Amino acid sequence: TSIGDVLLEVIVDSLQADWVEPGIGRIDLGLEQVHPATVEPGPVRNRSRHERFVIIAIVAVAAVLNGWGSSSVGWGNAYYSAAVRSMGSSWHNFFYASFDAGGYVSVDKPPFALWVQVVSSKIFGYSRYSLLLPEVLAGAAAVWLLWWGLRRTWGATAAIIGAAVLAVMPINVVVNNSNNTDSMLVLLMTVAAVGAIEAVRIGRLRWLIAACLLAGSAMTTKMLAAAPVMPGLLIGYVWCAPLRWKVRIRQVAIATLVLVSAGLWWFVAVQSTAAGARPYVGSTQTNSVFELAFERNGVDQVGGAGTGFPAGPVASVASAVSAAPATSVSPRPGGDVPTHLDGLSPAVLEIGLPAVKNNATRQSNTIGGLGFTSGEPGVARLIDLQLGGQIGWLVPFAVIGAIASVWATRLRPSPRLGALLVLGCWFGAGAIVFSFTKGVLHPYYMSGIGPPLAGLVGIGAATFRFDLVAGRLWALAGVAALGLTAWNEWTIWRRFDWRTWFIVVAAVFVAGCTVLAFVALVLVRRRRMDLGRRRSVALAATSAVAMMLAPAMWTQGSLQAGVSGAVPFAHPLAAGIVARTGNEITPNGGFQFPSISVPSLVAYLRGHRHGTRWAVAVQSAAPAEEIIIPSGEPVMAVGGFIGSDPIATSEQLRQKVRDGEVRYFFLSATAGGLIPSLLRSDVPVAWVIKECAVVPVSGWGRDVVEDTARPGTQAFPGGPLAAAFQLYDCKGRT
Repeated sequence: TSIGDVLLEVIVDSLQADWVEPGIGRIDLGLEQVHPATVEPGPVRNRSRHERFVIIAIVAVAAVLNGWGSSSVGWGNAYYSAAVRSMGSSWHNFFYASFDAGGYVSVDKPPFALWVQVVSSKIFGYSRYSLLLPEVLAGAAAVWLLWWGLRRTWGATAAIIGAAVLAVMPINVVVNNSNNTDSMLVLLMTVAAVGAIEAVRIGRLRWLIAACLLAGSAMTTKMLAAAPVMPGLLIGYVWCAPLRWKVRIRQVAIATLVLVSAGLWWFVAVQSTAAGARPYVGSTQTNSVFELAFERNGVDQVGGAGTGFPAGPVASVASAVSAAPATSVSPRPGGDVPTHLDGLSPAVLEIGLPAVKNNATRQSNTIGGLGFTSGEPGVARLIDLQLGGQIGWLVPFAVIGAIASVWATRLRPSPRLGALLVLGCWFGAGAIVFSFTKGVLHPYYMSGIGPPLAGLVGIGAATFRFDLVAGRLWALAGVAALGLTAWNEWTIWRRFDWRTWFIVVAAVFVAGCTVLAFVALVLVRRRRMDLGRRRSVALAATSAVAMMLAPAMWTQGSLQAGVSGAVPFAHPLAAGIVARTGNEITPNGGFQFPSISVPSLVAYLRGHRHGTRWAVAVQSAAPAEEIIIPSGEPVMAVGGFIGSDPIATSEQLRQKVRDGEVRYFFLSATAGGLIPSLLRSDVPVAWVIKECAVVPVSGWGRDVVEDTARPGTQAFPGGPLAAAFQLYDCKGRT
């Protein structure tokens, strides 16, 4: 027996189990028979040995992919990495998600995901790997949970295919390679959806309450980004749970209260605390956590009322990023990009500059504002130039599969329809919001609809398989979905000048499966062939592999090119070297690297601060990250994340100096990266540069290491010019 025969036997044995379990039964699938989707599931039986092997292999592959780039992303998103170290310094900072150990300002997200990273750092020690580990495990766990939930309702075919799609989905993989909060968000939304699916299957309130508690925890991870999963939890249960209507409505009302309480308790606790007893709510103009959750990161962002950045000196930076024109790029030897890109924000350049094929000129161009913009709002946004390579590969198949599956259930309440409603509402709500958001829409937000998309692909594959075996005309929808997938993948890939030969192979493979499925349908309907279990499973498995070839290769290329820890984006292109270089050349992975030796500065501050609450004050989070991560010292970011939060006035800062809370300021008079100009009179720290004494560089700038960017040079290839920072001593100057 050849190795290929053995592998085929394993796949067939693992997938065909859904013909006898869970509860589909050994039914005659003749043309006159009822669709299996309408058959009530029975008890879930033990899985076969081969099925266990397949799902273990898929989860293992997911874990390996999630951790593949961990060695190259440095400290990932240094903003969160610094916050984790500060939060671990006290319970007060832990609860309020303080960015600095002094409790001056909080990060711009709720703390749940950061809490997990703090726990990991306490167990394994504070390092970049201990911060990335929760994300690697969260991504793999989401794959397993999706399989578990689908397996108990739609069977092995849907479960294994859905899990495999999620395991190789480009945007989910690259997000799991960073320490951003989205991996934990996706895990919590997935386990909430799976809990709701199980609640519908067995009709138990405790499962629904658990699902709502987890969805609420997702709210305390990334605010309204968790909202898309919430409606489906309640809709699926109220429509399909095996209980009387009055009981369902009463239980859904209870679950709704649990959902609201679990989602808002932390926000209410923070807002109820006196402003002087907690950190300022970062990235807000009114020090209100509700402004952060429901305005800045809610209606304002979706409606486009703002740029996604607070108003202030750096607004022009955000505008320049979004409006950056396409620019011809020819990477230099060694991976550097031309210096004419110096004007772009380093946050843009960190994530790579994918080459886009221009059919008219056959030139390679960059996508302006990559990582900060996601194309024009519209129905086709998920499969357009910006987002197509992230998540758009199987969107047509998922949509057609969901419609066909809903039609097959005849909307009769059942666990299978319940699972469809939970996943379908999740994907539909997220897709609609993302498609028409007018504000800043980072591509990594798409990871939030990765699990429902993968689940709908699996369900659609199972439904089309049932239809094909029975010779139903609805199987033509599956044939059309395969053909549309081939065209969609070809359209997405051909926009990029990268491994063009591969998409030809992948598209031909999917097209071949389309033809094969159509021929099989014709033969079955004419009763010239009994497709049977083994043949249908082989066709389903082959078609699934064919559809996943393109996104899987895109994922592999993205990991090979380098993943940006700050703004994850799947970009399998040569210019992706900028992402890897940007992560490595800055030891702390920040947006802007201070042109000094951090160890020397820290040593000086520790020897001269004399008991001040903060070791030093800076204008924004960027330079603070560089000091907090290696030292854990309390660093006051006067203006919050990008320096424009109205946290303290000039007089309030002077008072802190008089009270002995802060003495030193580490500032640059010139703007660079995300550092605003400090020469304007309305900037709270402008007086420092004019009035405070400059500490000689010889006192704190010794032992400058080789990879430190010097003033006037690029912070990293393609990045902005490094700013000239100075240390100011304000003692006795107020």
